[in-house]
Amino acid sequence: MNLSEVLTFINDNKTPDTKKEVGVFLSVSLHTKGVRPKFKLDRGGMLFDNQDFIDDYQQIFDNYLLSRHPRESEVTRNWRLSQYKPFTRDPFLQITDIIKGAIFNDGQYTIQLPNKNDDEYIWSKSFLEFDLIGLFSNRILSLMLEDPNGYIVRIPSKPSYETTGEVQINVDYVCIKDVIRKPSTGDFIFYSRDRKFIYWINSNVIIRFIKDEQSGKWKLENENGYFAHLLGRIPANILGGRYETDGYYSSFLNKAVPVADEYVSNYSAKQMIDKEASHPYIQQMNIECIECDGEGKKQVPCPIDDLHPTGVTLEKCPKCKGRKYISINPADRFEVSKEDMDKPAIRIINPDVSINTYHQENTDKLFQKILDALNLTLIREAQSGAAKVVDQEKLYQFISGISTHIFDNLIYNTIKDIISYRNVRVNNGVTLPTDYEFTFVKPQQFNIKTAMDLLNEINETQTANLPIFIRRKMIGEFVNKRFSSDDVMQKKSKFIILNDPLFAFSTAELAQMQTISSEQIQFSQTLPMILDKIEVDLGQNFILEKSFDEIRTKVDELFKPIPVSNSSKKDEDVVTQ
Repeated sequence: MNLSEVLTFINDNKTPDTKKEVGVFLSVSLHTKGVRPKFKLDRGGMLFDNQDFIDDYQQIFDNYLLSRHPRESEVTRNWRLSQYKPFTRDPFLQITDIIKGAIFNDGQYTIQLPNKNDDEYIWSKSFLEFDLIGLFSNRILSLMLEDPNGYIVRIPSKPSYETTGEVQINVDYVCIKDVIRKPSTGDFIFYSRDRKFIYWINSNVIIRFIKDEQSGKWKLENENGYFAHLLGRIPANILGGRYETDGYYSSFLNKAVPVADEYVSNYSAKQMIDKEASHPYIQQMNIECIECDGEGKKQVPCPIDDLHPTGVTLEKCPKCKGRKYISINPADRFEVSKEDMDKPAIRIINPDVSINTYHQENTDKLFQKILDALNLTLIREAQSGAAKVVDQEKLYQFISGISTHIFDNLIYNTIKDIISYRNVRVNNGVTLPTDYEFTFVKPQQFNIKTAMDLLNEINETQTANLPIFIRRKMIGEFVNKRFSSDDVMQKKSKFIILNDPLFAFSTAELAQMQTISSEQIQFSQTLPMILDKIEVDLGQNFILEKSFDEIRTKVDELFKPIPVSNSSKKDEDVVTQ
């Protein structure tokens, strides 16, 4: 498309057929975002009517999730909407956190650019206050799971006519609802998030449009365009998920959506049953009002006139409010005849709650099915060993597929575009982007076991007398899991692993070794305390910033072995035999 065709296209409000893709986004994000239906307030106005895309979500609530009772009154309907709570959000957030931790937090990947400036750039807080991996971990992963047909696009933060120095890149999310023309057509056209701009990107240029205030038509923002990227490709990727044969992506979490929808419908029915059918009621004998003698009315003085010649009129009894009988409040005293003393004056009747129990059990089962569909069942210490292994295998495969997609398609292509934007070459007087090879190792394994699981496995390796190199590896995995957020502990443990060949042996095992010198054993036993002393004396920054060689030099300065005489060593041997 040329510029004239694009202007005609966007001003004619032409949009692609994305009904299925938008349906995927709305059905998943309703649960992941914890969207609540809007409802009327008694004092006027609406509550929860300011959520993004609330009209679209409201149609789902009205026509699908809460549509089992089409003949209920408007008041009852509004009450049902007001009682909705986003209980299904928790399991979706839980699996997202598990995926995030398994892929990104355990550091099983390597990304290194030979260009120092570019390498420092992707690891700086230049992407919405995150480094590049932090952006994918904290934002794009969640967006991918809820909107697999949305896009990430790499655009310079400023137009070319305002750019000086190195190009700064925005890695932006484009919701499927903001897409005007898909990249697969050769022209990617979409709204900005606030809908103030429309972007047109092809394989060579980025153009930005703004709306004319007088005509209401979209027009070119600047005659110089926005940025001539000249990449030979559109710098965007579909977020992706499970590919469907109809030509769109469903979410990696899509298996749990139907069950979550059913849970919402059933829980709403449970709330209604609990409100209407589970309250006990009171049955009591009729006790005539002594104020009006059970008449409900009482004579009271009034001015004499044609209607009241005697100067009295009948009004509702102020005691019983015209009901003829009085109600008994707790702690009230009332008298009954002697022959009625053995009869209960008040009975509290509890209704049959079997239907309530059924709905409670049904919703509990549905919630468990949500956990099963999201591979969350294994997060339970009480599970049997065999069952836990099976569930962990399912979760491992689930995370592996997501990780491969993120690293192979999204992160790799993003780094390629960043390199090309920031590095140019001149060919026959023409400035062109260039790229180069870089180190990119995606995660090959994922530690989805709990710290306690890993600790138990370490104990089992000792019992089974497995080779020490296996125990060393497992101890490293335990430290990574248990102290994943403690950079100092991570650095100290790596130093110990590299410098102490005996660290994986227990004290009892070291005492039985006849071929190891006492100095080696003393070094192994005192090394953790020496590192702690360095941390206290020189600060955590010394541990974090110094190289392993510099730390080793300091450790050697502080380590003072205690000499052991041959006779005492011999005596120790005799005692320990």
